Amino acid sequence: MDSQQENGSFFSYQNLLRLEDRVSEIFLRYPWIGWGVWIVFCINSLVRTDPKRFGSTFQAYLDAAHAFWSGQTIYDMSTLGEYLYWPVSLLVLGPLPMLQPVVAAAIAMAISAALLSVAAYFFMKLLLPEQSGRDVLNLAGVLLMINIPVAWFNLKYVQAQVGMTAFMMLAAVAIARRRWALGALWLFLSIITKPLSLVMLLLCGATQPKMRLWLALALVAALTLPFAFAHPAYVAEQYRIWIVKLQQLTSVEPGQWLYQADFATMLDSFGLALPHTVQTAIRLAAALGFLALVWRIARYGNIVVFAVAVMLYAACYINLFGPRNEFLSYMVFTPALTGVALMLLRRNARDHRAWLLIIAVLLIDFHGALAVDRVLKPVLAFIVLGWMIYMTIDMRRWVELLGATAAQSK
Repeated sequence: MDSQQENGSFFSYQNLLRLEDRVSEIFLRYPWIGWGVWIVFCINSLVRTDPKRFGSTFQAYLDAAHAFWSGQTIYDMSTLGEYLYWPVSLLVLGPLPMLQPVVAAAIAMAISAALLSVAAYFFMKLLLPEQSGRDVLNLAGVLLMINIPVAWFNLKYVQAQVGMTAFMMLAAVAIARRRWALGALWLFLSIITKPLSLVMLLLCGATQPKMRLWLALALVAALTLPFAFAHPAYVAEQYRIWIVKLQQLTSVEPGQWLYQADFATMLDSFGLALPHTVQTAIRLAAALGFLALVWRIARYGNIVVFAVAVMLYAACYINLFGPRNEFLSYMVFTPALTGVALMLLRRNARDHRAWLLIIAVLLIDFHGALAVDRVLKPVLAFIVLGWMIYMTIDMRRWVELLGATAAQSK
């Protein structure tokens, strides 16, 4: 009986290896498949652009932009939703508010998809410097294809996560190449697209002295740019109302915002409801902990490891400890993880770390019942975070993980 169980377990393991080999063989035989599926998906998303999809999200941005240009109050204090970003994010829309909403949404969607496509290529090029441009391009297509489930929700709702993620990936590439001003520029574009990426900007500013001046200028520009387009007193009042609304959000208990998926909703689902003051304290403690981890990586001196790790840590913090984090916001996390997984597979098609990362990405990417998402997504993010902390304890593990990518920085 024991022998049969062992044989069954053995054959099960062998079947798993065969499945890995077959999946790898498909992409080796048809390397264009990733881009093919991604392009079809993007065209389908553009064709199906409809106010029924983006009415509660992108339309709120357009309404806020109209309010800004007409000197009216941007922020609605009577609801948890509507427009939540800072004033400068409205300037990113450019002339879109003057167009028909469907046309504006389609243009924003196309730009977001294009930005993510470009970022995927350069991020894979960073991870696989020894590969040919053609191989990198094919793998970038696979990266995009794997992230279609989460991209679908973000694109159809015309969410800012797509652009923010793309700019963060480009910033990581620039940092890895020690192009500090360019990295700061990408982070500037990221924070004005969506201010949550301030996490990455602050982590870089605190741990990379050569970036501090550029990042300080980027932050000042983001804060002051709206004053160039509206009366200073009006802009100052909008900042005051925005801060009040953010403070209001910190006092909201888990569950009041149906789409929330972070550490608080995870604990709430397990029957542990934390007061908002305790939640705030945990967020602050986590910020210090993340800073300590990134500081350790920065002091190690491998800039490529730092660039990849700081983006992953920033994405983890945004998803787990960001204010009122939604399940859609996990978009910022999964493309970089997918890139690392594909890098490992390119080196060894049977690297189980890569397959586990891809499984985690797919579980995070797909949207199920809200009651499941509020637990599953943060749990998986915590597991990945634990793995990252494990590697940070002994920095040689990061170097081993990234291989030739990390070696190029020496």
